[in-house]
Formats: sequence, structure tokens, C-alpha cells
Amino acid sequence: MASPHQSGVLDSNFTVSKEEGKKEVITLNTKAISIIWGGESCRGRYWRRTPINSFEVAELVSVYWLEVTGKVPLNNFSPSTTYAFFVTLKLKPGASGWDNSPVIFSLKMPGAVVSSKAVKLHEYMGQDWVDVPQGGMQFTVPKDVSGELSFAMYEIRGEKWKKGLMIKEVKFSQL
Repeated sequence: MASPHQSGVLDSNFTVSKEEGKKEVITLNTKAISIIWGGESCRGRYWRRTPINSFEVAELVSVYWLEVTGKVPLNNFSPSTTYAFFVTLKLKPGASGWDNSPVIFSLKMPGAVVSSKAVKLHEYMGQDWVDVPQGGMQFTVPKDVSGELSFAMYEIRGEKWKKGLMIKEVKFSQL
């Protein structure tokens, strides 16, 4: 039976890039993230996949409850190194429901408290692809790289339907 939710699959849906003289960037495409109401049984009703150039974005059609999550094993990161977490997104013309309540971005490391940042997405209306939250959410990978880093982007308190959000990727950039 098809699920109403998309369960992210990390396997071949992420890249680690490090060009000479540059810092490491871990990038997850939209198939690596879990999306509430983004599964096969809801295809096109709440979310849809849209190809743009060489990548596929997750496009929000209309939801009341926004919840996007994911996990990355810490052994994909360099130990004792600081990174910044971003979601690369865009609000389409006509996007709505983003002016009422902030979207919460959060990170959780094993044995640590959740860190979060509230962002008002309507401030990004009319812009091209942007990395949000601005400046990223910084975290330092422990020496022990067992366990997983969990991340989330959600808005569950607002009383408006939300639409017009496009998610391109999730990035972890070495600082």
C-alpha cells in the first residue's frame, strides 16, 4: 500500500564534494528527505516532484501542516569540524500562507538538545533560490561519529493553508 508520506532514502541521494582549496559540502537531494503528505498515495495533491534543469525539486501544492525531516549518519562528516545547515528553497509567484507563522528549522545531535531557528519565509518572496536560514545553523561534529544528525523544517501552528514552496536541496557546508 502506498504511503501518504515520503520516507527519505539517503543511499544514492546525497553527494559529498570538496574541490581543491575549497571546503566540504554535503548535499541531499529531495529524495533523501522525509515529507509529510509527500508520498505516492498523495502524489500531486499536496506535494509534487518538478524537474528543473539538472535536478528535481519538491514543490508544495497545498498543505496545512508543513513537516520536512531527515537524518544523516555522522560518519559522513569530518570529526571535530564545524558545518552550517541550510535548505535551498524558493517561493513561487503566488505563494501564500507564509506570512502568519514562522517556519522552524531544527538540528539534533546525539546526546545534545535540539537547536532551532524561526524564519519568516514570506521575506523571501520574489527571490531566486536562497539558502535558509540565512547564515545557516552551525554545529560541530563530535570526535565520536557514531549516531545520526537529525534535521527538520516545519510549521504546524499557523492556521493557514500553505502553498508555493519549492525545495531544491539540503546542504551542510563546512565552515
